[in-house]
Amino acid sequence: MLVIVNGSANGGQGSARWQRVEEELRGRGIPFEVRPTESAEDAQRAVDDAIRAGHRELIAAGGDGTVNGVLNALMDPTTDRPRADVALGAIGLGSSNDFHKPFSPQRTIGKIPVRLSGDNAPLVDVGKAIVTDRDGTVRTRYFILNGSMGLVAAGNAFFNSGDPTLLRLKRFNVELAILYTAWVNLRRFKPIAVTVKMDDQPAKELEATSLGILKKVHFAGGMRYDTPVTADDGMFDVNIWEPMGKLATVGTMAALYRGKFTGRKRTQAHRARRVELKMATRLDFELDGEVTQAIAADLVVLPRVLRACE
Repeated sequence: MLVIVNGSANGGQGSARWQRVEEELRGRGIPFEVRPTESAEDAQRAVDDAIRAGHRELIAAGGDGTVNGVLNALMDPTTDRPRADVALGAIGLGSSNDFHKPFSPQRTIGKIPVRLSGDNAPLVDVGKAIVTDRDGTVRTRYFILNGSMGLVAAGNAFFNSGDPTLLRLKRFNVELAILYTAWVNLRRFKPIAVTVKMDDQPAKELEATSLGILKKVHFAGGMRYDTPVTADDGMFDVNIWEPMGKLATVGTMAALYRGKFTGRKRTQAHRARRVELKMATRLDFELDGEVTQAIAADLVVLPRVLRACE
């Protein structure tokens, strides 16, 4: 087992959280190696070394962005498959840790969520996104949780960079930090314009407050959809918040904290294996919490290609 540790996760608190987990793992006599990471290049080198050394589990210790970084280092764009027969696991040192949800007391160490067992690890889907950045560069990115545009993506961009108030709130209470992020973005956000094509359906031009392409219903702290997507069903849920006023947007967010979305006014829920997006202008585009600016994206489901630790 190789543990790839992002100590800067959760506003710099990742290192302290990792120390607690590391002490417990060593106390249990579990064999593992540790590699620190601060960049995508670090993650790539760590994964390459792990494959050469014959590790069977790769554990991303950090937030959802760390899991995404290790996933992309593991996937081979020429085959759309992992580069070795390894299981991807995680230790939740981040602020949201959506990869671990729903949380289970049996999968924690010192109240920190963990997914470490590669024995009989189930196969799960991976999303593949071919993204055209604002400068015309085309990149392939893989994701395991969800993608988004609009208010949620803008919120992720602010949450990742933020301001001094946000940084203090992150250290004190994650949900308060998320609510502050929502308040800041609600004040300045305007609906996005995007053309959406799902599977073989005709492309549609629409305006949206937010658009989510999901492989997992959990996102942004305590919010969660009630649509049917699962980790291994070979489908995306495509959930759309139509243009709505600030009060209605707050109401939608409050409902999502209760896991309520389907059937609400000015919302849509679809299912698709492929989603093509074309933006009228460059917009924030988020995959597993990592945000870039894009003018187009083509997303497909790769069914049951990755072993995920339990």
